[in-house]
Amino acid sequence: MKDIISIDYELFLDEVKLVDFETKHSLSDADIIICSPHINMNNGYSSNYRGKTSYNLDVSSKIKDFTIHWNREINSALEAGKNIFIFLDEKEQFYIDTGQRNTSGTGRNQKVTNIVENFDNYKILPFKIDVHNSKGEKIVAKSNLIKTFIENFKNILSYKAYIESKDLEIQPLIYNKTQDKIISGIIKRKNGNIIILPFIEPHNEEFYDEEDEFTDEGYKHQRKILSTILEIDKTLSSDIERSPKPIWLVEEKYKLNKVEKLKLEIEGKIESIKKIEHEIESLETIKESEESLQDLIFETGKQLENAVIKALKILGFEADNFDNGVLELDQVIISPEKIRYIGECEGKDSKSIDISKFRQLQDSLNEDFQREEVDEKAFGLLFGNPFRNSKIEERQDYFTTKCLKGAERERIGLIRTTDLFFICKYLSEHKNEKFKKKCRQQIFNDLGKIINFPELPTK
Repeated sequence: MKDIISIDYELFLDEVKLVDFETKHSLSDADIIICSPHINMNNGYSSNYRGKTSYNLDVSSKIKDFTIHWNREINSALEAGKNIFIFLDEKEQFYIDTGQRNTSGTGRNQKVTNIVENFDNYKILPFKIDVHNSKGEKIVAKSNLIKTFIENFKNILSYKAYIESKDLEIQPLIYNKTQDKIISGIIKRKNGNIIILPFIEPHNEEFYDEEDEFTDEGYKHQRKILSTILEIDKTLSSDIERSPKPIWLVEEKYKLNKVEKLKLEIEGKIESIKKIEHEIESLETIKESEESLQDLIFETGKQLENAVIKALKILGFEADNFDNGVLELDQVIISPEKIRYIGECEGKDSKSIDISKFRQLQDSLNEDFQREEVDEKAFGLLFGNPFRNSKIEERQDYFTTKCLKGAERERIGLIRTTDLFFICKYLSEHKNEKFKKKCRQQIFNDLGKIINFPELPTK
């Protein structure tokens, strides 16, 4: 019987040794490896960033460490000619803390920003493969190798994702109905194979009895999964089985010059790939940062707050969140002309911005003024993104009548975040300090009503 190790794919069978991501288990003892990539650290959840989980630095370091371990182990297993079976579950994206920090602002408005990196569960594989979440049930088989798998699970077979790669040749086993997406395939890597299969749930609720014990039906289902894997492994191994290289073959007298040169060339290419992948990750981070301006058009909550801060900085303001444990403000804003504002943001799905957020801004202005270090009361700015799910041209009144009257009475500026988007889109594409200053001046001049930004320059 072959030795089988399963990483995070829970088969409760005596023949299978089950290990999880948060271990540094060796794969050397395994003849067959099964994996369902999952990275779900129970401790260390820091916050949400752009709608995704963001882990703190301590746990982020562990995630990277574990990932490097599994990259190395899977690489070694493939080098040894082993078959690795991947059950294609959904791609889980999240952020990890890189440990790098950016500091902005000065004095009490100084802000330290954690630099994060986009990460996902498929990074445990030692090569780049694009996994796209997409669910479906209709499939087309393209190989007899997968025939038994499909027959065994035809009543429950579906898919959660599909795969593609610009760098790797994938031999398709299963397509989607329209045959334009690979649901299952084989990647020949080094001396082994990566066999990617549609995800089959190893244990559903129906496989547990009233006492929460795994039933005979559950074990029968899992044995069917294992027997299918063994059959595919046997077919592949019969095609490629070779004798393992003896240890003494590494002695100098047996080395081939051309092979050694190729090894060096391969190592150089691998380093180049790593460098390019790092550059791509950096570009992805920059791209996401640039894309965050679009949040001014459709977002709400923290994402809208962050987009407004980014926009204000483009306009030349100092702007950041404020939280001293007692008072929390969406934005504290200071212009180069030393005019101080307090900002509040609101996004609404299908309504105008109403008086409730206006009252919240008034309270924030008064509480801020009560602080000992504040000598002069700030002006208020209310940033509104109403009807955020509609096209801009289809949106109705941005602010209610009460909001407009209150702004006039209290001299609070009302800013449509959609206006802010087009202003900042222009400024991100054109260097124009004069126009920036004109926009800042217009904000101050129009306090008490909706800010009517100047026309975009035509040149």
